[in-house]
Amino acid sequence: MTMTAPPGSTGDPLATLAEENVTAAQRRAVRRARFRGGSGWVFAARTVGRLILVIFGVLTLLFFLLRVSGDPASSLAGPDATAAEVEAVRVRLGLDAPLWGQYIDFLRGAVVLDFGNSYRMSGDSLSLVLEKLPATIGLIAVSYLFAILVALPLGMIAALTRSRIYARFVDTVVVVGQSVPVFAVAVVLVYLLGVEAGLVPTLADEGFSSGFAALIVPVFCLAMHPIAQLLELTRAGLQESMREDFIRTAESKGVAPWRVVSRHAMRPVGTALLNVTGLDLAAMLSGGVVVESIFAWPGIGPVLVSSVSNRDYPMVAAATFVVAVLVVLINFVVDLICRRLDPRTRKADA
Repeated sequence: MTMTAPPGSTGDPLATLAEENVTAAQRRAVRRARFRGGSGWVFAARTVGRLILVIFGVLTLLFFLLRVSGDPASSLAGPDATAAEVEAVRVRLGLDAPLWGQYIDFLRGAVVLDFGNSYRMSGDSLSLVLEKLPATIGLIAVSYLFAILVALPLGMIAALTRSRIYARFVDTVVVVGQSVPVFAVAVVLVYLLGVEAGLVPTLADEGFSSGFAALIVPVFCLAMHPIAQLLELTRAGLQESMREDFIRTAESKGVAPWRVVSRHAMRPVGTALLNVTGLDLAAMLSGGVVVESIFAWPGIGPVLVSSVSNRDYPMVAAATFVVAVLVVLINFVVDLICRRLDPRTRKADA
């Protein structure tokens, strides 16, 4: 039996087979590289898959934690209710079904964004939570903008100045901002500025309509931790950048100092600041629950706290789902932007 040589080959069957093997191996390597992150679409698909797994894990953990927190039928029926009345409430809520049956129904509802009606408030639980979402996002956005406006100039000054007093001031801000709990600062400031001095209102229950003075303390409390993070990163990153050769080259060419800092030295710091932005916004969502509750801010926080204390399962599930989705979306967007701006991120993913 004779072997027919393919077009373009040398005519040697062994050489042709070796060439085909090498080509197939190279093609497999290219496909693996594309799958690992060479393609932006593949990266997005992998990231979305991870996000779905994270949300699934959060909902599963939430379901079982709620079931061990207590029986909502007893609290809904009242302290004077008989056992038959409590059982009737349990049957009406569907809590008499087997646990795994409740879990499957819970996941099925989460897929179609149906967490059921609130036990305490009339209406769909997810709709009630989404009504509060703009107030929460608005407070976080204003707080983070305030943090950026404060931290970046202070960090740039700290990197360029040689004052020991200013360096100690920055160190104090960083340590206090990262170590003191937000709720402790909020309670102390409300007592000192609101109760004792009467300079600011103690509540902001009308949201942004409460007035500028009512926003000062909530915004400062939420911005305290991001200020410390951004300030330290800006200072450390700029100090490192100012020692690089391209900075000395720019200075030798007579570039103005402010231009050297803003256009050359700050550019390498940008990616680190962007990465921290995702973490800070996620932390502010969790910290915002406490701050909103202290100041009666009309956001998700007070609803979530009251729902937990009342064992309102649908409201807790809907609020937690919304917060989890926001956190994973923020990190997803930040990852995409970092990947777009920094080629080293794409190589690290490959």
